Order: sequence, then C-alpha cells, then structure tokens
Amino acid sequence: MSCVGAARCEQSCANEHAIQRHLVNTFTDDVHRPALPYKFKFKVSGCPNDCQNAIERSDFAVIGTWRDDMKIDQAEIKAFIDKKGRQYVIDNVTSRCPSNCMTLNDDDTLDVDNHNCVRCMHCLNVMPKALSPGDDKGVTLLIGGKRTLKIGDLMGTVIVPFIKLETADDYEKLVDLASETIDFFAENALEHERTGEMIERIGLVNFLEGIGVEVDPNMVSHPRQSSYIRMDGWDEEAEKWFQRKAEAAAS
Repeated sequence: MSCVGAARCEQSCANEHAIQRHLVNTFTDDVHRPALPYKFKFKVSGCPNDCQNAIERSDFAVIGTWRDDMKIDQAEIKAFIDKKGRQYVIDNVTSRCPSNCMTLNDDDTLDVDNHNCVRCMHCLNVMPKALSPGDDKGVTLLIGGKRTLKIGDLMGTVIVPFIKLETADDYEKLVDLASETIDFFAENALEHERTGEMIERIGLVNFLEGIGVEVDPNMVSHPRQSSYIRMDGWDEEAEKWFQRKAEAAAS
C-alpha cells in the first residue's frame, strides 16, 4: 500500500508510486502464491506523518523524510501571526514541539534548532505555507511493525536511518534489501509468526546479520533511555561501527 504522496500532497519527500511499483513488480508472485510462514506487508508513506500507518502496521515500512534543515518562509510566519496571533503560535506550535527546538522571536521570526528536530511534522501541519521539508530528501526503512497477534502490537524498528532514492541503483538497493528480508523471514520464522515477532525471538543483531545490514548507532537516538530495551553488546557493536568508519575514511 502507498499514500497518495506527491500526486496530491505538499509534504511528500519521496516518489511513493515509483517505490510501490518497484515492490509490486518484484514481489507479485509472493503476493499470489506466498510460500511464507505468515503474511508480509509493505507500506509506503511519503513523509513522517505516515498516513498509511506503516510504522505500526507493516512488516516493511518506507517513510519519506529529509536530513537537511527545514525550510522556513519568515514572511509567511509573520502573515500567520498577523492572522492568528502570537499566543496561538506559542500555544499550538512552539510549545508543542516534542524536542523544544523552536523559538518565536520578538520580531515575529521563527528559529529552529534543526539538529534536535525529530521530524514529528506537527509544526509543518499547522503552518504548511511557512514551513516545508528540506531539500535533501530520502526515506527511512523500518521493519517489524504489526498489530496484535502472538506478543501484542509492535512498532517498526529503524533498519536504515536514511537512504536516497534518486537513481535506478537506489531503487535496486531497496528491492534487494526487501528480498533479503523476505528470504530470511521465510527461512527463520515460525508458523503464523510476523517479522517483528521473529526479530523479538531471535534478536535484532542476528536479524541484521542475516539480511546483511551492519549495526549502525543511528538506528536509535537514545539507547539507554528506555528500561525495556535490552542493550547487550551495544558498546562492542558501536565500537565496531566507529572502527569501520575510521577505516573507510583512511582508505
């Protein structure tokens, strides 16, 4: 499934229909004759609003996003304040930012600490003329979301924090990762077990090794914030990642 995306939505950060077409063309046989332990869902949402509920309902979620600075039209900010008032902006925009990264100045301009922006989309939804996604657009890939079954609801886990989708090779990489995921799921999941439940059973590191994806510290933001997340071996895996980055830079 895919949202309507760039065809009608100004928040779109990806070519949703191209993504869906590549996935459908590749996996049509799996749709009609699934040789899988249980169902496997693809969902594509063009921005972090996630109108397709991909993060919490799909085994393989593709979410459009951006990694540069949010675009701000200060003239539209002032026009919005003239229409709604400063208090409205404070009550409904800046104070509702989950990371407190927005500041409304005395001269009715808006400053954004983009480093701390979590792309929640609330401010862009309230002021769509004044605020827009950045220009460096791509997608985030999450795996393992689902509704209630064996172990209850699961949100998707970030597997690839950011990937550009501009060339044929980029789309091929996306399809290859999906193929690896489905093959691993077919070989390792139990009967009537979704992908997220399989990951919970065998462990995320084992799953990442199985599909050929390196552990990346950017897959999570605050690894020790939740007491419900097991971090066995986290420090060792993070050290391996930094070592790989240093070797790549040296070469």
